[in-house]
Amino acid sequence: MRQKHWIALLGLAALALPVSAHHGFQAEYDGSKIVFVTGTLTKLDWTNPHIYLYVDGKDQDGNERSWMLEGSATTLVERNGTRRADLLANIGKPVTIRACPGRNNPARGAAETIKLGDGRELVVGGIRYGRQNAN
Repeated sequence: MRQKHWIALLGLAALALPVSAHHGFQAEYDGSKIVFVTGTLTKLDWTNPHIYLYVDGKDQDGNERSWMLEGSATTLVERNGTRRADLLANIGKPVTIRACPGRNNPARGAAETIKLGDGRELVVGGIRYGRQNAN
């Protein structure tokens, strides 16, 4: 009988531990707005659950800033035809990223596409609200 009490107590203790939650898109990003980030791609994190693109450049208002832009999961990015090698080959080169801005951090965004110096535009995230042709 004592063993059941200890198991129950351990179960309750486990429930009290803090849990890292994956928040929804609308909690972190403003899907009703779009920004274009132009600058130098400085780093790529190709990890799950999301890829991250780091860009040093100017926002639409001309302010210098270091951006952290979140893309989709690696499998979804690849399914859309974007390869890791395409992005890695452009580190240190100019890019333009279309993204939804962060709600609480102006240097964050949810990346949708990345336009490379050679003119190719690659999908790296979800396209929100039918804006596939937004410029």
